Amino acid sequence: MSFKGKVVVLKRVRSGDDDLIAKVYSPMGIVSVLVREGYLCSNPFLGVFEPFNLVEADLDQRGDILVPNDVISVKRYSLLARDYRRYIWMSWVSLFVLTRISFYDERVFPLIVRYLTADPGRKEPIYRVLFRIGVIDALGWRPRFMSQKIGKGRVKVSMSDGSVSEDGEVEVRAGVLRFIKNLAELGSGRISARGELLREAEDFLDRYIDYHTR
Repeated sequence: MSFKGKVVVLKRVRSGDDDLIAKVYSPMGIVSVLVREGYLCSNPFLGVFEPFNLVEADLDQRGDILVPNDVISVKRYSLLARDYRRYIWMSWVSLFVLTRISFYDERVFPLIVRYLTADPGRKEPIYRVLFRIGVIDALGWRPRFMSQKIGKGRVKVSMSDGSVSEDGEVEVRAGVLRFIKNLAELGSGRISARGELLREAEDFLDRYIDYHTR
C-alpha cells in the first residue's frame, strides 16, 4: 500500500551502518520510515527525515514500515533547534506525542506543528500545560470542570468527563483546576504560576489524557 501526504518527524535512529529509521506522526498514526543509506551524503533524502521536519512525501508500506519513494516538499523546522533551549522544547513536544498520542487526528496534526515551531522562552512550563489543554480540546475531551464553579481545598474529579464530583476517582487541589481553567480562557500572556502548581497541573492533565487514550 502506498501513502502520499504530510508527516511530522518526531525521532530518528541509526539502523546498521548507514540506514536511518524515522518515527513520524502521519495519517496512519505513528509509524516508522526506513531510509536505506540515509546517513550517506549521496542519498537524495539526506537531511529530510530530521527530527521536527514537516515532510510531504510519497511512501510505500513494506510490512510494518514505510519506505520513501519521493519527497514533494520539506519544511526544515529542524533548523529551529540550533538553539539548545529550542531543541529541548521541541524534543519535549516530540516525546509527548510519541508516548501519549499514538493515533492520528487531523485536528491534532496542526497543533503539533504549531507548538513545535513555537518559541516559549521562559514560559515553557506554561506552554507545556497549554499544549496538553490544546490536545484535549482538539480530541473533544474538554473536561466539564471548565464550565463548573470550583470550590476550595481538595476536590475529586471524574476522569470520564472531567467533572468535579464526589464520586470522582482523582483528588486534586481546587487551585490546580482553576489554574487550568484560567489558562485555557486567558492564554499564556496573562497567567503566571509557581513550579509546584505547574507540576500538579501537568500531572493531572497527563492522567486525564492517559485515561482517554488507554
